[in-house]
Amino acid sequence: MNQRFQNEEIKRVSEQYAENELYKAVSSIGPQLENELKEFGLCSEECFMETLEILSSIAEKGKAILSELDEIWLRKENEYRRYDRHVNGDEIRKSIGIVFGFAILAVDSSRNWFYRHTLSEQLTTVVANHKWDGWSKTLALIFSVTLPDGWFDAFVDEEPEEGDGFNLPKDLDTSRARKYFLKAIEKQYMAIENGKFRWIGTNDKGRISQLAYFCGKVYNYKYTISGNVGENFPEESLNNLFGVKRLYSSLTQVYNAQKPQRWRSLIDSMFE
Repeated sequence: MNQRFQNEEIKRVSEQYAENELYKAVSSIGPQLENELKEFGLCSEECFMETLEILSSIAEKGKAILSELDEIWLRKENEYRRYDRHVNGDEIRKSIGIVFGFAILAVDSSRNWFYRHTLSEQLTTVVANHKWDGWSKTLALIFSVTLPDGWFDAFVDEEPEEGDGFNLPKDLDTSRARKYFLKAIEKQYMAIENGKFRWIGTNDKGRISQLAYFCGKVYNYKYTISGNVGENFPEESLNNLFGVKRLYSSLTQVYNAQKPQRWRSLIDSMFE
């Protein structure tokens, strides 16, 4: 295996960035990823510096970076091929994909909608367009590590967007969810206390059932006798967000009741 970074460079990077959260993330799984590359050496330190190069371009160009993502990939591919022309194309793509994967991990830590959603999705699309054998497994491993919330905002020295004043986990964070969560807060059906979401309810019985019904409306649950025919209901993430259990079970019980609950019309009115 050819190793582009030599011992002196590895030592310099490891000492200089020892407390950097991204470097820690890369180092935590870097050796495992490197071992999967049989021909192309990509140590944690080189991977980190390559990722920083992409992130620095993003910080410099902002939204203009979108039109350059494919070019960045091709430039990396040509650079890696020049270093060792005997390495097979799948390993070259995987090496670049690992670097892009850590870039996605970094921008996913942002509270800025553009970075966290638009840019993250475009970076993922570029990787998918150049996929290698087992590419989704590689990305899943990278995404299994975490960065502190807002890490990328601090990196680009940018204040997080004020927006509507709350943060949602990425799998729950949609424009529709923000719209109706905000409505529920304005109606005082929901509150955020010390950064945690709490369902207050409509002053009727069945507080958890109300929450389940509301979340079903937000995330496009569609009830039928045979089950949900709408979008996938993100039960686990919602359970964690509100500190409850078995939200999906409560949701089905709402629809299986012999007659509609009195509070349903109050929640329905928010969606009219």
